[in-house]
Amino acid sequence: MRVLALPSPSAATHIMAMTPLAWALRAAGHEVLFAGTPDIAASAHAAGFSYVGLGSSENFNRDLYVDPGDRFPVEEWKHRETTVYGRFLVEMLADLHSVYATDALADYERFARAWQPDLLLPDSTALIGRVLGGVLDVPVATHRYGVDATGAVYHDRARWNLAPLCGRLGLAGLPGSDLVVDPCPPSLQSPEASPGLRMRYVPFNGAGIMADWAMRPTERKRVCICFGKTLLSICGPRPLVRVVEALTGLEDVEVVVALSKSDVGLAGELPERWRVVELMPLDLFLPTCDLFIALGGSGAALTAAALGVPQLVLPQVFDHFDCASRIQEAGAGLSIDTRAAQADIDGIREAITTILGDPSYAAAARRVRDENEAGLTPADVVTRLERLVTARRAGAGRVLADLPS
Repeated sequence: MRVLALPSPSAATHIMAMTPLAWALRAAGHEVLFAGTPDIAASAHAAGFSYVGLGSSENFNRDLYVDPGDRFPVEEWKHRETTVYGRFLVEMLADLHSVYATDALADYERFARAWQPDLLLPDSTALIGRVLGGVLDVPVATHRYGVDATGAVYHDRARWNLAPLCGRLGLAGLPGSDLVVDPCPPSLQSPEASPGLRMRYVPFNGAGIMADWAMRPTERKRVCICFGKTLLSICGPRPLVRVVEALTGLEDVEVVVALSKSDVGLAGELPERWRVVELMPLDLFLPTCDLFIALGGSGAALTAAALGVPQLVLPQVFDHFDCASRIQEAGAGLSIDTRAAQADIDGIREAITTILGDPSYAAAARRVRDENEAGLTPADVVTRLERLVTARRAGAGRVLADLPS
């Protein structure tokens, strides 16, 4: 069968989240093609997949992430269901995806009718995939990229936004999804998320070279700092600067800074004994770490979770807060989620020493790892997708029960 994978516009990391299932589909003999905004084609190529550029990424994130400055962390994301500004932020996100779906649908439909996919595999924020599935009458399997923080506000707004478009297309509202693939361990998934098909999270952070030091035991506790490829450009360098300052005074730890060289420069001069790694996949060395410090993006957080590593999270936007709170509630780490607390160097240092000194965090992280490994393998999920397509061909109709519709 032919599978058209549709990552969220301009979201390169969402391609990485979809890669293990896409690989499994290819290994089972199916065709897989990624399609989306041209700016993230390189991420699909790096994962070994062909890509077709559709729509435009121009200004997609501009309105959501203007003037970082003192706005970060944007605590209102934590209260998006109960505060006016929090609700506004989620509705703005839904508006961006709705406008993209409306503007780009003709491009997607034109290509899809020519290529004739048997299955659409959009990620959970890519509303255009659900509209396209309705137009083509092709089954849709939504692939969550991690912790699903969209919630009722996002879906209500999306339905309202896209009702006119769907009406013109002859659809009875925004279509649902035939199946939701959920790679997030249940203990870390948002309680607002609708049930999905539980798939094991398989870390994919690109390819790299295994270093000797990553295979050698260390006498000191090893701590990894990783703030992602794009997050610092959005929220500014302050989280990195403060974590570096908190760690600098700790002599009994070995620090690995997993950032690009340009981003490392944002933190100022680092201690000589610290190790800076660039373009080295997390899964090559993270299993040797005793603590992972990050901002709460699902890709990094679920990689650490899958490898059983405790986490300290300094969330900045959107799903970071859900991810951070779920990690803390699972006992697998701590969250520092307010502007005041993220400015408290001593408090950050205390959180680091607490996690490193209390074995309960490592034990909880291992429980989350085991929970993740109990999920279906990507190969198992391929079998379910094959059944879905076969049922549609046999005229079983759409299920539409796995996402709000």
